[in-house]
Amino acid sequence: MRLMDAFVGPRRVAALLRDFAPLWGICGGWAIDLFLNRVTRSHSDVDVAILRGDQKAMQTYLEARGWTLEKAIAGDLIPWMAHERIELPVHTIWCRNPAHTPDFLEILFNEAAGDLFLFRRDPAIRLPLRRAFITARSGLPILAPEVALLYKSNSPDLPKNAADFHHALPKLSAEQRVWLATALRRTNPAHPWLAKMGG
Repeated sequence: MRLMDAFVGPRRVAALLRDFAPLWGICGGWAIDLFLNRVTRSHSDVDVAILRGDQKAMQTYLEARGWTLEKAIAGDLIPWMAHERIELPVHTIWCRNPAHTPDFLEILFNEAAGDLFLFRRDPAIRLPLRRAFITARSGLPILAPEVALLYKSNSPDLPKNAADFHHALPKLSAEQRVWLATALRRTNPAHPWLAKMGG
């Protein structure tokens, strides 16, 4: 399978968002595979990270293109009303459009203060936005792998998360590894991934 074919889902989402001006990046498992520039496992959908402050711009952008948007709250899906600002702890939007391929994507809100990315589960964990959102070798924007892995670290034994960590770890730069290890020690000093990172 050619690389472009392998990344067809993320490329189609990127084409959908090509005129969306605010910062965004593909996140979740696809961010890891795009960082690696190869597909390591199957993916059910494409997730997109944006900053919470850009939520209205994204709502307007997708609704103008025929998408239906719903808030995911405690297992329920609730319509996202016009002019409604979504605050923490809500951070997931389900987006559907049967006329588009893919016809589903998730928008995930991320926190920021000025030019810093703030980890939603502990805002003391920070990273410059220019390092949190990067460009993969394919040219697609992604959430940096160390950030994607930190989100996944909440369920380290989930097979897809364990696989993403296993594949990504050898390819992280020293700077990325240090940031992830520091963040893991803060969130869970006994986290099982730390032993595999030498700390």
